Amino acid sequence: MGRDCPVTTHMLIRQSDTVERTVNLIDDLRSLLTRLKQQSPCGFATAFQVAFTTPKYLFQTYGDDWMNYYSSKGIVMKDPAVLWGFANDGIASWPELQKLDNHGVFEKATEFGLNYWAVMATSESGSKSIGAFSRSDRDFTDDEREQIFADFQSLHRLTLQGPESEPEFGEMLLDLSIRHTHPIS
Repeated sequence: MGRDCPVTTHMLIRQSDTVERTVNLIDDLRSLLTRLKQQSPCGFATAFQVAFTTPKYLFQTYGDDWMNYYSSKGIVMKDPAVLWGFANDGIASWPELQKLDNHGVFEKATEFGLNYWAVMATSESGSKSIGAFSRSDRDFTDDEREQIFADFQSLHRLTLQGPESEPEFGEMLLDLSIRHTHPIS
């Protein structure tokens, strides 16, 4: 029976639209992560959609030596960036962070080349995300901090809304979160 099936045609168009939206979300994600890496040459850690103390998505680009030290010493709940991020939204000032560094985390980080920091957090849409960005050569300018914060907020929204609208993107995001945190050789 050679009859046309408009439902199939409609379904193909919807499937094509879904694939295109997913590809756009992936492109946006990669573009934002690439920009953040360029803006923080010594690495960054971003925890998105944090519930209690566990992020749904975690991206880390610090060197293995710092990540291993940080993990082996259980620094996360002593980290002034994390402490500030749970209590605040916006961009942290260096004096605010120094007041919270009772365990010498930033001083130890300098031994790993992590000398200057930009720390930020957002609770947009009722979900908390925290980010810490580092470089070794100089402090971040105010304009650089603002640009990083804008990109960070875009990622926050993308990790919040993208998986809800495109479940395939959510699966890919979890996979990329693992790979971006623990690169596969």
